[in-house]
Amino acid sequence: LLSGCGNNDMPVAASSEISFNALQVARGAMSQADIDNSNVYIYGVQNNTSRIYNNAPITRDAATGKWFPSTKRSWSEGSSYSFYGYAYNTLNGLTLVSGKDALEIEVQQPTTYNESAMIDFLLSYTYKVADGAMKPIVQLYLEHAMSCVEIYVVRGNKFDARLKSMSFKNIYSAGKMKCTSQAIANSGDRNIWQVTPSGNPDVNYTYNPSTAVEISDSRESTQAKMLLMCLPQQLTAATTLTIVYEINEKITPTSPDNWVEHTEEFKLYNYEPMNYQSGHKIVYTAT
Repeated sequence: LLSGCGNNDMPVAASSEISFNALQVARGAMSQADIDNSNVYIYGVQNNTSRIYNNAPITRDAATGKWFPSTKRSWSEGSSYSFYGYAYNTLNGLTLVSGKDALEIEVQQPTTYNESAMIDFLLSYTYKVADGAMKPIVQLYLEHAMSCVEIYVVRGNKFDARLKSMSFKNIYSAGKMKCTSQAIANSGDRNIWQVTPSGNPDVNYTYNPSTAVEISDSRESTQAKMLLMCLPQQLTAATTLTIVYEINEKITPTSPDNWVEHTEEFKLYNYEPMNYQSGHKIVYTAT
């Protein structure tokens, strides 16, 4: 059986310096700890005309937990502001389109399964401040542009089971993405991306451990799992998940082991969601 599933407060800074807080929205390849220890880049405009930050890196001050650019600025009473930021885990396969202020990217995900090499790009919502006299901590709510796909194989009966391999087949791995509508922080909206895949939906990701790994009875404990960061896309009838596993079908607890191999294939087009969207996490659990 395979199943699929698819604050409005404004913290106030103690000083007049403009400071930031970078928070990821939902889970992806990058954890919050990854973001806390990496560079985040910001854009900022004052009074809708003056750009005060232009792709400026900000770093987290461990003592205060706040983020600052190398050149600090102060709030100006009576001025309005608008900010947003972005972050990524690797530039290997990721291109920020020149002159588009991180609102357009080109992506080439790995074509073989390598969880650590999966591209994770995050774009924040726009954070608006009506008056610099408010002196808030600017909240950069970073939303994943990719679709996060998690696959778990768990044991559905009392028999011991081991995973030999798992293959996620026939998807797009490359394309262009353009943010056509950037959400306003605390509005309840999300960023909207226009995605244009390139190539063919024929990339296969296979998890093939050197020795079979244990299939346990929960997602938290099973070793049989995959994590993918996928280009948002519509699945096709050819998109499948193939699981090769073995069950110890010995007759009694004291009988010799009798490991028997089985193969199951699932057409993912038959399960929700059929359309992978930006910022969503899709979880498949096979039992």
